[in-house]
Amino acid sequence: MKPLDLLSRKPTNELASSNRKRVYSLVKRVLFVCIGNACRSPMAEGFANYYGKGWLTAYSAGSHPAGILMPNTVKAMQEKGIDISHQSSKGLSAVNLEWMDWVVILEPTVSHSIPQNFLRSRRLDWAIQDPVGQSMEVYRRIRDEIEVRVLDFVEMVRQAS
Repeated sequence: MKPLDLLSRKPTNELASSNRKRVYSLVKRVLFVCIGNACRSPMAEGFANYYGKGWLTAYSAGSHPAGILMPNTVKAMQEKGIDISHQSSKGLSAVNLEWMDWVVILEPTVSHSIPQNFLRSRRLDWAIQDPVGQSMEVYRRIRDEIEVRVLDFVEMVRQAS
């Protein structure tokens, strides 16, 4: 490389910034929404971040956040080897919908919380039972149902990318 070529190149920090922007735009973002953000959507967030690691980033929120994750939610996910204990229950106001490539609604009654025209073609509605107050067996059944749906979702997004 000639010395003149070196002078015409972008400074390293500009190249790094440019590369970060390009990589960030390749990462798909999904928001999972339920009522309390205490069971279903945190499970979905955990599975999506696990199965989509490196190219998919998942978030979760609730229309009426409980403020805590249910202990059985954390336990059910630990049984699958996924630690979600660092997650927190939060409301929709804590996330920017405009940043999301996909919104997955896990509870039909919260559908009204998401603008109807928002990502009409990139919005999924799943009706998944709320396990709050149920036995650990119900939590496991719901967890397994969410895992299957998230795996299908991850594969669909991968093929569309």
